[in-house]
Amino acid sequence: MDYPKQTNFITRSLTLMAIYSLLMFNVFVSNTAVSAQSLVKNEVASTPSLDRYTTDLTAQAENNRLTLSGRFEKEVDRLVETLSNTDFRQPALLDELGESQELVVEILADRIAKGIVPAALQNKRVLVLEIASLFEGAKSDDEITSRMQAVVNELVGTKGNTILFVNEMTNFVGDTQVNDLLASSIVNKQLNMIGGSSREDYLKNVDSNADIAALFDPIIIGGGEHYGFRDDHVKVKRYRGDNVSSDIRELMKTQPGDTRLDVIMQTKGADNPELRSIMAQYGVRFEKRIGNSDTIVVNMPLSAVEAISNSGLSHFLSPDRELMRLGHIERATGASYARSIASSIDSSLNGSGVGIAIVDSGMKADHKAFLNDAGQSRVVYSADFTDENDPDDGYGHGTHVAGIAAGNSDKDAGAYRGIAPDADILNLKALNSHGTGSASWLLAALDWIAQNHAQYNIRVVNLSLGGLAVDSYTNDPVNLKVQDLNALGILVVAAAGNEGKNAAGNKLYGHIHSPGNDPSALTVGAVNTHGTDSASDDGITSFSSRGPTRSSYVEADGTVIFDNAIKPDISAPGNKIVSAKGRDSIYLATNYPSLTDVALEQGDPNEDMMYMSGTSMAAPMVAGAAALLFELNPNLTPQMVKMIFEYSAQPLAGYNTLEQGAGQLNLEGAIRLASIYRTDIDFNTAPSGMYMIASGQTFPTAQTTINGHTFSWAGGILTNHGYIQSTLVAYYFNNVYRNGSFFQQGVENNSITMAYALNSNFHYGMYLTFMPKVRQSDGSTIGGGNILYGYGVFVSDGVLVSDGVLVADGVLVSDRMNADGVLVSDGVLVSDRMTADGVLISDGVLVSDRSAQTSVATINGDE
Repeated sequence: MDYPKQTNFITRSLTLMAIYSLLMFNVFVSNTAVSAQSLVKNEVASTPSLDRYTTDLTAQAENNRLTLSGRFEKEVDRLVETLSNTDFRQPALLDELGESQELVVEILADRIAKGIVPAALQNKRVLVLEIASLFEGAKSDDEITSRMQAVVNELVGTKGNTILFVNEMTNFVGDTQVNDLLASSIVNKQLNMIGGSSREDYLKNVDSNADIAALFDPIIIGGGEHYGFRDDHVKVKRYRGDNVSSDIRELMKTQPGDTRLDVIMQTKGADNPELRSIMAQYGVRFEKRIGNSDTIVVNMPLSAVEAISNSGLSHFLSPDRELMRLGHIERATGASYARSIASSIDSSLNGSGVGIAIVDSGMKADHKAFLNDAGQSRVVYSADFTDENDPDDGYGHGTHVAGIAAGNSDKDAGAYRGIAPDADILNLKALNSHGTGSASWLLAALDWIAQNHAQYNIRVVNLSLGGLAVDSYTNDPVNLKVQDLNALGILVVAAAGNEGKNAAGNKLYGHIHSPGNDPSALTVGAVNTHGTDSASDDGITSFSSRGPTRSSYVEADGTVIFDNAIKPDISAPGNKIVSAKGRDSIYLATNYPSLTDVALEQGDPNEDMMYMSGTSMAAPMVAGAAALLFELNPNLTPQMVKMIFEYSAQPLAGYNTLEQGAGQLNLEGAIRLASIYRTDIDFNTAPSGMYMIASGQTFPTAQTTINGHTFSWAGGILTNHGYIQSTLVAYYFNNVYRNGSFFQQGVENNSITMAYALNSNFHYGMYLTFMPKVRQSDGSTIGGGNILYGYGVFVSDGVLVSDGVLVADGVLVSDRMNADGVLVSDGVLVSDRMTADGVLISDGVLVSDRSAQTSVATINGDE
């Protein structure tokens, strides 16, 4: 096979220039949207750049100075809808010759001036960037950039109340420094903008770049669909199916209308007076708002659900579900070997300078495991998002988790030191002193991270907690917030869950928790190392949750569509792990003394350790490992780190992909692979197909030896419904590695023929082979072993196809995994719905009797 050649320097430079061009204009919009309104409203703000380089169409409309076209009403309606949307994507007006965009924008400005727009657009100003004025007289690119920055600085003051229209959007050339500002301003909804372009230019310069295209929603002037544009405009669109979660619908059938519950409402405008009027009419009580977003938490009677659903003012209603904790490190993971590699490339590799946000039950911040070598605390920030008003760890889970990810204990000669022992730690409490919480608490913590990640250089978030994955990742508010963090360059590491077996000890499938069901998250299962440093006897724990994901949405005809994605992504040690213990009075130590050991306590409560088991312990192993990779190369994207971990993972013989993902974390291999990549380029803006390996570096041998045991790497990556095995995924940059993207966006499938194909998001897709199969690993590579699902096709309509038979172990699968979600495995009926084994109670909290089994796994672990 002929492999594609390395992209030449000129091609790469031109491609980068095209990307930077678009990024610059957008960023600049982000901050611009603020100062224009200050100028109009307050008249005290000094805005010389806006005065010079923009025209206020709203002011012209108010003075009847616009000559409006009698056409384009449908396009304006679509423009209004997109601008009012809580989706971060911005509208892009497209026509054949680029002549009609401003006519559409003028009609919008006139509607705003007359007040005939939704509340989300009331009192906004529409400015047109005058490109000719911006470029006029400029003697250099630096001067143009300086002018752009001046416009940006003045727009910052308008707080999102200005809409900037930029015609000929693809003509801009900018500066790489604006890239992060672009992503954060759009995702954090500080930016209101409208782009304009001809269709041809848009296809060539925008649609061909996944990271840029994901920021825009194209509106074709003169009618027509998105023909010719990237399929993922539709595939990654948020909010599918019924706008009310299925468990609320079930509750409406069985409970009286005056039954009240706490609901997360993803609105189209949290302050919309019409929405607030309906809420008041039906007795809906406002509880709180998630940051500055349009997501609110309310307490409402079931009788109000239909009224709000039918109002068209809310994207999605879901219960404020209950969350639960999911509960020899260096040598077992290869961290000690990784540090020896790092020393050879002049790096201490201990996580220094990288922020890890631990969203959990709080933390004993004065534990000595969280001190640096100078004796100073590495817990740089603490906050409580629960109702306890105390960031300390009354439960004992968060302290233990933080110690695994970033502990620096000297106890027993450092035997219990964490993976990234010099990383900065952010203690964000979202579980209370009994180890439970709510989705709204978690949302508030994640929103804080989005707003403050730059200040603390937060590159990794650890979520050793989860709730039932009921709603599809395109609807679930926690999933959507995880995707927002991914778009900001933050890797979210999530525990798979501890529901891999029932009380009789039989395997269960289909119990991946939320947000571990999200495709952008790195979801981690648990490995039993059997207390040895060697990986030769490692296996998946009995309690570790298995895929596929069973989150779903409901179509208009009542059809349930399951996500059915392969999860977890990888696995890591999670059985009887020793790490930092919270204060003596913590719930776990008090109620489960078996978790403590006299050998782990030396009389100083600030040094004590304890045991715990669960995917909660496996996740921070990976979170700490990710911090090391970001320290080694800060330019890596979250999905590149995910690719590196999967590609270098150790497949465990005898376990299938739905149990172990690509395999067990192999930090030694991950560091060797990550160390060959370029450090002189921001990968998020790299051209598709770019050769990622630095000059003078060679691709490493895909094999690792840890404590005398040698194994091959997985050599590939997983997507929702299969795997790709090829060195090319590690050689060349792909659009799916960009911030805001994930691997599944590179795979298309036909729901009728069930045929799969790679699209242009994998740049050299013609050289890659996608395998829609789940395998029982033989311990060699990601493609080694028997096929567990012959043609293991998980298609979007919820059908698990294998002629009704899972060939391995004679396991039978129903032809359609319907609302009961019945999967027959070793005679065990598995329900992924909260019916037979769980209760949905009136206050909106989901309570499962499986939580008892989850606790048993956390306390006892496997032998």
